[in-house]
Amino acid sequence: MKHIPLKHDENNDLKVGFAAYYVWGILGWHDIKQRYRRSIIGPFWFTLSTLVMVGVLGVLYSELLGQDITDYLPYLGVGLVVWQYISTNINEACSTFINSSYVIKQVRLPMTVHIVRVCWRNLVILMHSLPVVILIMIAMGHKLSFEFLLVIPGIALLFLNLVWMSLVSAILCTRYRDVLPIVGNIIQVAFFFTPIMWSKDLLKDRAWAVDINVFHHMIEIIRAPILGHQVVLVSWLVNIIMIVVGFIIAQVLLMKYRNRIAYWL
Repeated sequence: MKHIPLKHDENNDLKVGFAAYYVWGILGWHDIKQRYRRSIIGPFWFTLSTLVMVGVLGVLYSELLGQDITDYLPYLGVGLVVWQYISTNINEACSTFINSSYVIKQVRLPMTVHIVRVCWRNLVILMHSLPVVILIMIAMGHKLSFEFLLVIPGIALLFLNLVWMSLVSAILCTRYRDVLPIVGNIIQVAFFFTPIMWSKDLLKDRAWAVDINVFHHMIEIIRAPILGHQVVLVSWLVNIIMIVVGFIIAQVLLMKYRNRIAYWL
C-alpha cells in the first residue's frame, strides 16, 4: 500500500491502479486462498467441475447436433472455460465496490485496484482449467500447432477487455443497484446467442448474427489458436477497438463519478 502514489485522482486512477500490481496481485491471490481454505484440492474443484460439465455436455450435444465428438469436445471445452471466465468476471465485478466498501471507506486506493483484483483472481482460475481442456484435446488425437502461441496475446486482450467492462459495470451497479440483476440476465441470454455449444456454421445464411456478437470474438481469439485454427482478422480488430473505446468510456466515468463512489456505498 505504501508504494502507491499519494496523489492519485480521477485523472490517473487507471494508470496508478494498473501499476499497483503488487497490491491487486496479492489481494487477488488472497481471495483464492480464502475461497478454498481448508479444501484439499483448492481451486482445482473448479477444474474438476468444468471437466465433468464438458464431458457430459460434450457427449450429449455431439449426438444432438450430429458432431464428431473428437472435434466437438475440444471446441466445447475451450468455449465453456473461456465463457465461465467472462461471465464470472462480469458478474462478480458488478458488486465489487459494494463488497469492498469496508476498504474503500477506510483506505485510499485507486478504484481500478479493486477491479483488477477481480480480473486477476479469475484469470488464475482460468489458468487452472485451460490446461485440462488442452490435455483432453491431445488425448483425442489433436496436436498443438504454431497458432497456439497466439493464445498469449489473446488472453492479454481478453483480460484488458474484461477490466474496462468490469469497471463500467461496477460503477453503474454501485450507483443503480437494479442494474446488477439486469447484467446477470443479459449474461445468461448471451450464453445461448454465443457459439459455445454450437458452431457458427449451423446458422448458414444467418451467420452475420455471430459476427456482430462481441462475446464470440472475445472467445475466438483464444479458442481458434488452441484448436489450431487461424484467427480471422476481424476478431483481432474487434477486440482491439473494444479496448480503445472501452477504456475511453471507463476513463470518462471515472473522471465524473470516482469521487462519488464512496458515498453510494
